Amino acid sequence: MVVGTHIAVAGRYDTAAGVAALVPFFLVSALLLLNQFPDVEADREAGRRHLPIAWGRPRAARVFVALYALAYLSLVAGVLAGALPWPCLLGLVTLTLAIPAARDVLRHPDDVKALLPAMGRNVMVNLATPAFVAVGLLVG
Repeated sequence: MVVGTHIAVAGRYDTAAGVAALVPFFLVSALLLLNQFPDVEADREAGRRHLPIAWGRPRAARVFVALYALAYLSLVAGVLAGALPWPCLLGLVTLTLAIPAARDVLRHPDDVKALLPAMGRNVMVNLATPAFVAVGLLVG
């Protein structure tokens, strides 16, 4: 979405758009993964085979945390490499939501009720982080 929108508006590819696109790519992947946790039993009965079914929720929880880490690391790496302006680091503010969400997912991967607060924070991370990065792009 990010790269396609940039190409449609600017008429060309830009490294900043490619790097900025990594943040929502990893965050949305984490969002979709975590949203599979509550439905494991029903999905298994329906014949589906996604990561929490194939690997189990505890291992899938570690993948979830890795996706979060990759989102934030790609943001920092993009700034350090000069592809993104330093104000984009505003996106790191959402670590205050991401860290507790990651902690809860690691601690309670098999307890769907205990995951509900993490799922809510995950949605907020997915909405707020790209918004903060966009503000950083506008300011920078």
